Amino acid sequence: MCVCIPPETDFFVYFLCQRYVEEIVLVNDEEIKAAVSTLYRAGLLVEPSGSAAFAAIANDRIPDIAGRNVVVILSGGNIGKDELTNFPDLNI
Repeated sequence: MCVCIPPETDFFVYFLCQRYVEEIVLVNDEEIKAAVSTLYRAGLLVEPSGSAAFAAIANDRIPDIAGRNVVVILSGGNIGKDELTNFPDLNI
């Protein structure tokens, strides 16, 4: 999940995160861009926020997953060819 909602904006979302989120893992913009590019080359068009979990796994930010079954939800199609020009390694 990729969220950018300050606590003062939406108390309900903040409350739910406080109550149910056990750990937060950070990925930077370059890691997310690399994830979008990797997924695109694999035939999947996923917006940056929808590829954050994949970026975390691809960059070894999730501990103790070796040998385990892992599911990553890829979501969001709010990206078009015009936005993909921000990913120079795709040569679009």
